[in-house]
Amino acid sequence: MTNKIDRKLAQLKQDNRHGLMAHIVIGYPNLPVSEKIILFLAEAGADLIELQIPFTDPLADGPTILKANLDVLRTGIKVADCFRFAEKMASRLTDIPLLFMTYINIPYNYGLENFCRDSAAAGLTGLIVPDIPPDEKDEPYHDLCLAHNLHPIYILSPSSTQERMKLIGHYASGFVYCTARVGITGARESQIAGLREFMASVRKYVKVPLSLGFGISSREHVESIRELAEISVVGSKVIDIYNSGQSEKESLEKISSFVRGLR
Repeated sequence: MTNKIDRKLAQLKQDNRHGLMAHIVIGYPNLPVSEKIILFLAEAGADLIELQIPFTDPLADGPTILKANLDVLRTGIKVADCFRFAEKMASRLTDIPLLFMTYINIPYNYGLENFCRDSAAAGLTGLIVPDIPPDEKDEPYHDLCLAHNLHPIYILSPSSTQERMKLIGHYASGFVYCTARVGITGARESQIAGLREFMASVRKYVKVPLSLGFGISSREHVESIRELAEISVVGSKVIDIYNSGQSEKESLEKISSFVRGLR
């Protein structure tokens, strides 16, 4: 299976360029501004964009993204709104892969096959669902993703066992999302450390490209992991930067400057 993610990764490799994936929460602080944030991220150099569907209990997310999820949900946003938003953005950003990030409750309640079908129809090219294993027998999530030309993106952390790495390596499609630490997301200023051994272990079992996220918040971080992964992921820091602006214009300009500074 080949889709826009594969083509982007191939282009990055051909250009000898490290990739950048940015994460946003759909509807934060509202849908029109979410659209602007994505366009600014794309213009500033984001290679892939992860669109999180707001959820009440985002287990892998730290306080910044958790608050963004809850703030959006208070506005009454629905999953259908997220699909319409994703379709609109996919039609505008034809050269940037868009991925849904969510938790299994949402696609399960939506209907897994319907969720995969509608994600592909909206122009999404991958799904990141941290809390569903690839070998889940009762819910054929992996096969449904592939049937609809979506890459199911799986996650490994420094606490992952060799058995888990082997399992993910067997099912890996597109790329694998590695976390720079055990626990939850969140920007941090300290230097990333202790990743070399973890990433070397992942490479033994995973033959697709790797992304690395959770705590990436500076050019220093990106430079330190350039040789360890093909893609850096930034999320909480983007929201923190937006929140630090005194106006929408200033916030968007600060996001653009931040992303450009990571290249």
